[in-house]
Amino acid sequence: MSHNQQVLRSEVVLEKHGKSLAGKTVLITGVSDDSIAGELALQLASANPKLLILSARAESKVAGIQEKIISSNPNVQTRFLNMDLSDLSAVRKAVDDLSDVLHIDHLVCVAGIMFPPYNKTKDGFESQLGVNYLANFVLVKLLLPKVRAAGPSSSIVIMASSMARQGKVHFDDVNFSNGETYDPMVAYGQSNAARVMFVKRLGEKLKDEQIRVFSVDPGAVQSGLQRHCPPEFLDQVAEWKKAGPMVDMDGNTFEIPPWTSTSEGAATVITGMVDPAISGYNGSYLNQNAVSDHELHSHINDTNNWTRLWELSENLTQQNFSL
Repeated sequence: MSHNQQVLRSEVVLEKHGKSLAGKTVLITGVSDDSIAGELALQLASANPKLLILSARAESKVAGIQEKIISSNPNVQTRFLNMDLSDLSAVRKAVDDLSDVLHIDHLVCVAGIMFPPYNKTKDGFESQLGVNYLANFVLVKLLLPKVRAAGPSSSIVIMASSMARQGKVHFDDVNFSNGETYDPMVAYGQSNAARVMFVKRLGEKLKDEQIRVFSVDPGAVQSGLQRHCPPEFLDQVAEWKKAGPMVDMDGNTFEIPPWTSTSEGAATVITGMVDPAISGYNGSYLNQNAVSDHELHSHINDTNNWTRLWELSENLTQQNFSL
């Protein structure tokens, strides 16, 4: 297919495909006033879904978004779901709290952390791998029956990053020797490579059920995700751009993406959820509202690594995920 990448606002994508969201139940993680997830919730509310389940570590994070939704479209139901992705027992409890929700049409995993100091989750994982990837592995496994209950054209969309293009899973030392060899950028790249590889394997497994599965690069969006970045981070990015293209693990060059709005960042997520043009490319990596698997390097595309990651994830989380 042609790689028809376009930076679009969410409103444009919804105008084309938003009717299919009417009456649907959507769960979004990582919702807050300053997040892509919060913008996504506001945008989806305009498409008249039945229920938006808004997940965060504290209800105060979603309160402002809920108020805006009630003001703009009071017919849309919202529900707060308390979930701390740094604690797998909290993830499992959150799923238990959804026992009355019979199906989820769209599961959208946006929450994540970027470049924090070395830390471990409650379960002993390096924090970026634990929050950005392993928590999603468990969450998707536990909620898959509800997504299946929604039937064909339901979706699982997982946020990733252009950093996946410089990332790899360090299978022999995912915890970076308990912090001794930790580099926050390398660890962030690892977590996003893992997200993309998980989606590739999951999309392959769910293809025959017509459940849409995509990973998404939202572009460079200034949001709460950068809270751990140093004050000079924006200047540093500008210097990287001046220095020329970045290089992936295979030696291929790519440009640092331009800064875009939260609406533009959320647009590719919506594309993954509902755009019929990409339905035949399950498991793909999306960038600028198009299938962009050509941007991925050989470590991510290695199907043996997909299997190895899946088995490692089961072992680390003690969560069997057979399909």
